[in-house]
Amino acid sequence: MHIRTFRAASLQDALEEIRQQMGPDASVLHTRQVRDGWMGWLGRTYVEVTAGLRDAIDANGRPSLESDDLEENTFAPEEDASPRQSVFMHSASMLAGPLQAYREQLIDSGVAAITADRWLRATESFAAGLGETHGQPWMEHLQRSIARELRLGGPIRTQPGSKHIVALVGPTGVGKTTTIAKLAAGFRIQERRRIGLVTIDTFRIAAVQQLEAYAEIMDLPMEVVEKPAEMQPAIERLGDVDLVLIDTAGRSPSSDARIDQLVELLRMAQPDETHLVMAATSSVSTVRSVLRGFAPARPTAAILTKLDEATNTAGVLSALSSSDSLPRIPLSYLTNGQQVPDDIQVASAETLLSRLLPTTLQNQHLDAA
Repeated sequence: MHIRTFRAASLQDALEEIRQQMGPDASVLHTRQVRDGWMGWLGRTYVEVTAGLRDAIDANGRPSLESDDLEENTFAPEEDASPRQSVFMHSASMLAGPLQAYREQLIDSGVAAITADRWLRATESFAAGLGETHGQPWMEHLQRSIARELRLGGPIRTQPGSKHIVALVGPTGVGKTTTIAKLAAGFRIQERRRIGLVTIDTFRIAAVQQLEAYAEIMDLPMEVVEKPAEMQPAIERLGDVDLVLIDTAGRSPSSDARIDQLVELLRMAQPDETHLVMAATSSVSTVRSVLRGFAPARPTAAILTKLDEATNTAGVLSALSSSDSLPRIPLSYLTNGQQVPDDIQVASAETLLSRLLPTTLQNQHLDAA
């Protein structure tokens, strides 16, 4: 085997250099973080990666090339994978035993192989930076590595005497109306704010009745809007409130006409915040479709619902954190049940990652904030 060691500013840079100099068939054997300078002081931190490449075998079962004679142009990328993906796939078998098991579980949970490998390489690099080589708390390192990619936006902020408008949008069946009720109750009871409700979900009579019931119980003013022109007068009729919560009809992210109607209603409402509501039980492809379909509504944050029904969060987190082609919006809240106002909490990496894989969920229950 031809073995070489590469040093670069990041793991991604090192893998790219390996691909360029050794070809896509190279395997990563070891990674660690090193610091230059006098005895490691006052220097820069690098990632050092040791890679190996097996000698080619001829028809007689003998090495066809000496290891020192291997040339970069001897190797070609695999047809079904990009050069960078090939390096990841060939190096995946070199992961530590527990990490290899985690890789399989991540992929089974819907995480793309290239994303799983990126997370796990970052995990190895993180552990190497701590100077640890054996007996790793691998799950903790994996959780920390993924946490670095998460965007958390914090809760809705209100000021007494200043009307703050927040709209909730999203597909059908994700729990927007119940989430509106939880937010309204929380701000009314805990924050002692004056709350007004608006619903434009007139496609479902039951949704209007449900929100009306919550408004009556909490003694909150509520308005029903059917057309964009009715939005501003309805908000004004709510009076001197601190927070206006707007409930919208569920829409298919693939229905351009319905999304256009939503955008027009939001344009008239002029919300300070728009939260895209998605279910934690959704598949990776569904989350991507929702992010893409509701992009015209310009969501400023995302709410993840039904966390109590999700077997794991790996897939949905990969869709939220790893795409270069979709908008990356911060998570604001998590919901984990139907109880109003208890089953909602501000989004935290700890809660999301405690449910990363199915094996970490046995006999566990999420405590509401």
